[in-house]
Amino acid sequence: MDDTTNADRAGWALDALTGFVAITRVNTAHDAVADLIANLLHLARGRGFDVDLLLHQTRKLMTEEFAEDPEGDMAAVQARFRELLPDDS
Repeated sequence: MDDTTNADRAGWALDALTGFVAITRVNTAHDAVADLIANLLHLARGRGFDVDLLLHQTRKLMTEEFAEDPEGDMAAVQARFRELLPDDS
């Protein structure tokens, strides 16, 4: 196991989401996350990936990483996320 924390992973996702929000101008946190995930699945499907299998594997990976439980400085990541999109609707 490396020293990567779930806050590191969330930070990388936030970096991607920040660019996505800038381009799409989506205005709620929930919609931004949902739209980015959906768009990544469109990209994967276009490459021939089995989207259902990908979703299953992704959920399993997230669960495994969560079980390892090194959260790191998740509060700082979430604060940055709230600065980007304060509305959670």
